[in-house]
Amino acid sequence: MATNPGTDQQDFILGTNTADTLSGGFSSDQIFGLSDNDVLSGGFQNDVLHGDDGNDAISGGSGSDNIQGGAGADSINAGTGDDMIMDFEPGESDGDVVDGGLGFDTLSLMFMDDATALTFVAPDPIAQSTLAGGIKVTNVEQFMIVGTNFADTITGGRWNDFLNGGGGNDTLNGGIGFDFLSGEAGADTIRGGYGIDVADGGDGNDKLFGEAGNDNLTGGNGADALSGGDGDDTLYGDVAFNLTQSGNDTLDGGSGNDYLNGGLGLDTVTGGDGNDRVGVTIGHGRDTINGGTGTDILEVMNISGTFTAKASNLSNTLSDGTTFINMEAYSLDSGMGSSTVDNWTTGDGNDTMRAHDGNDTLSSGKGNDSIDAGNGVDIVNSGDGNDTIEVGNGGKDTIRAGAGTDTVTIVRRDATTALTFSITGVTGTLNDGTTVTDAEHYAIRAGSGNDTLTAGTALSVKFYGANGNDRLSGGKGSDLLDGGAGNDTLSGGDGNDTIIDDGGANTIDAGTGNDLVELEIASGTAANSILLGTGNDTVTINSFRGLTAGKFTVDGGTGTDTASVNRSMGTANMSFVLSPNAVLTNGDVTLKNIEAVQIWTGSGTDSLTGGALSDLFHGGAGNDTLKGLAGNDRLYGGVGADRLEGGDGNDTLQATYITQFDTQADKLYGGAGNDSLRINQGDYADAGTGTDRVYVDLANQTTGVSFAFSNGTVTVNSTTKFAGAESLEFYGTSGNDSVTAGALNDVLKGNGGNDTLRGGAGDDRLEDGAGNDKLYGDAGNDTLIRTNETGTDSFDGGAGTDTLRFGFGSSMSVKLDLANNANNGGMAKGLTVTGVEVVYGSAQDDDIRGTSANEKFFGGGADDFLFGGAGDDVLEGGAAGDLLQGGTGKDQFVFHSDGIGTGDQIVDFTRGQDKLVIDRSDFGIAATGNPGLVIGANPTASGTGPQFLFETDNGRLWYDRDGTGNNYDAELIVTLANGSTHISTLALSDFLFV
Repeated sequence: MATNPGTDQQDFILGTNTADTLSGGFSSDQIFGLSDNDVLSGGFQNDVLHGDDGNDAISGGSGSDNIQGGAGADSINAGTGDDMIMDFEPGESDGDVVDGGLGFDTLSLMFMDDATALTFVAPDPIAQSTLAGGIKVTNVEQFMIVGTNFADTITGGRWNDFLNGGGGNDTLNGGIGFDFLSGEAGADTIRGGYGIDVADGGDGNDKLFGEAGNDNLTGGNGADALSGGDGDDTLYGDVAFNLTQSGNDTLDGGSGNDYLNGGLGLDTVTGGDGNDRVGVTIGHGRDTINGGTGTDILEVMNISGTFTAKASNLSNTLSDGTTFINMEAYSLDSGMGSSTVDNWTTGDGNDTMRAHDGNDTLSSGKGNDSIDAGNGVDIVNSGDGNDTIEVGNGGKDTIRAGAGTDTVTIVRRDATTALTFSITGVTGTLNDGTTVTDAEHYAIRAGSGNDTLTAGTALSVKFYGANGNDRLSGGKGSDLLDGGAGNDTLSGGDGNDTIIDDGGANTIDAGTGNDLVELEIASGTAANSILLGTGNDTVTINSFRGLTAGKFTVDGGTGTDTASVNRSMGTANMSFVLSPNAVLTNGDVTLKNIEAVQIWTGSGTDSLTGGALSDLFHGGAGNDTLKGLAGNDRLYGGVGADRLEGGDGNDTLQATYITQFDTQADKLYGGAGNDSLRINQGDYADAGTGTDRVYVDLANQTTGVSFAFSNGTVTVNSTTKFAGAESLEFYGTSGNDSVTAGALNDVLKGNGGNDTLRGGAGDDRLEDGAGNDKLYGDAGNDTLIRTNETGTDSFDGGAGTDTLRFGFGSSMSVKLDLANNANNGGMAKGLTVTGVEVVYGSAQDDDIRGTSANEKFFGGGADDFLFGGAGDDVLEGGAAGDLLQGGTGKDQFVFHSDGIGTGDQIVDFTRGQDKLVIDRSDFGIAATGNPGLVIGANPTASGTGPQFLFETDNGRLWYDRDGTGNNYDAELIVTLANGSTHISTLALSDFLFV
């Protein structure tokens, strides 16, 4: 016999061949009992528990556990959480007793070795039921059932079931919920029931019925009959993309906007009501297709040759003999690599054509069509409507766009000679013989020649010059001009244009409008001239790589213009003072008529001075001087002994980047305004006038510090000081720090060592670290954070309404007892807490218990137990299935839509005293008035409005966002009890809608 109580870490515990008592702790454990009659307890979090041989007693505890009883008469209590309980040989059960406990639990039963057919009906989880094999089950919501090789009848419940018929002619019914149904071999009958279901008939001549919900049905091998029913369904006669399965299938979409594809074989496909899509591949069989009512689309793959659409009420035939009728639009694709000469004509629907290679003629009627003629010498007639047309390499295309707002893309990436494009009247002409009429928007991708592309009267253009010395001219719209490599001349014209170039000596005129010019020069010293023109423009120079290549002269023209220059790879000493004619010395950039700048320099000793607006300077390495002057400036010194002067405005000053530390003496001067100054070891900061905040980051230091905040000069240690600040953010050393903050809202973080942190007045945020820390919130509504499970810490919230939070970095659960700290465990082990009124748990399974005061507890993302104790408490379990106990007093239980579905349980709900708090906006409930409440043993939604459904025989409360509508299913919110008795009725007065 072995006894193993486990640890706080993740345990792997292996029993003996005698009767063992094995327990997990506050992490996710794996426990195996082996032989004899064992007692297994998972504890907190998601455990794996295997009883193996013997009559075992297994308790999952909290968390989503995986439990296998094994051979013998086992007693299983899964506990809280969404548990999986597995029995691989239920037909040989020795009388297992399974209690799923709280949460959405799944029982997996596999009957494939049984010698007789199975009849299984998922039971109601509340009352104990005896299933096939003699297993006694209660509080199990979902089932995974694998049937026998005989004719089984398997029926799911109201949740999400997985039903597999196995061999034989099976009958499967999913019931309510999101079910997965698999018939396997045999002639099966499968009904999805209510909800979104996925059904696969497998081999054999199967019958599949989706019924209510947006279902996905696959017939598989054999002559199958599929009926989608209500909802937007997807029906495949065979397995999608599997060309080894076939059958002459019958598909009927029913109501809703369905997708139907018969696959291989001679299929009969009926869309039914709604706007359906029917897919067919030439050569996969002669199908008979009827789109039914609605606006239906026929999607044809591998089509080639000639196709002419007829009126939708007339029968038509494809080249492989497939016949169709009542189709209003078409999606035609010749298939990858096709080079046939296609001649397609569609009708007035919104059609899609993709012809790939070949000299094609593609014609559409009215409607908003998408036509890709591919490579070759193509003719496109898109008709009326807002059409999108693309032609590829090959040249001499003819495009007639027709009425509407049309977009034409011409791809000539393979071109090696110069291309010229211009527009005269309504006709655009490319000098390779291509003509375009009646298009409004153009995109042209040129090749390696010296191209000249002019927008003319187009509403907008996108011109891509690629290699070569190109001349690209925009027009009156918001254009995109990309010169690529080469010595390009780019003119934006009117509109808010984007102009891009990747190399060479370029001349750019952005024109009118608020334009963006981006230049990225990788090598060389070629000169670039940029005129931004009128408008509020932005130019960026080498922003991606920070190289020193290229020379640039920028004239901002009129408007408020910004220049962004990245020379961060440079080594020379650079200097810059913003003026109407400014030069970045040793940076090869001249800026005229620029009002705001963003400059990155390299490893030299740099001096940068801004102007009246908001500027950004990054000094890089070296001893830099950065001056913002007026405006809300951002100054980053980088490595080195830097001097940063914010000047007027609300400025941000950082001695180094957040991830960098150095000990060189930086000096930061905030000046006027409400500034933010960040220093580390060896730095000095003078915040200046205004309401300023100083960040002291000593995370890389090993020697602790001790100081109290004030508005005067504060000595952090012998080399680090600051003055004139109104609030503090402190990141501690790995030593023992003692810091007292001031009267405003401060942040203190302990890092390593045994720290003492005091928030002072204000709403402060205090975090512990490694070591034995003491956190005092003092006055104000403070937040105290336990970041990990190490150390014997003491947290005192002080006056005000204070909050305790647990960090998400730990894999441990929280066990917190505010009334008796000796019971604390897991992430709260060794923690003493006083003066806290609000607690947020971790991301794991937590156990949080209160005192006689009025408290608020938030469980978080896993399966939590919250106990308010005496007092008027507020409990919110959060996501997953939580166990809530308010205790005495007028308690409130809060629910949000992201936390429902798995179902909480309240064990002491007192009507007329406690309240269920519902967030109106979260649940989609109108700001005024109340939703419906239907009460009964089997309540049914009435109407399409939001409503709650309460089951009087078991205390379960459901919420259906759209009632009898098909867009949402009813979701379980909570099961209500008071002691051992379920609440038997409910009224709207028991709710509080906020």
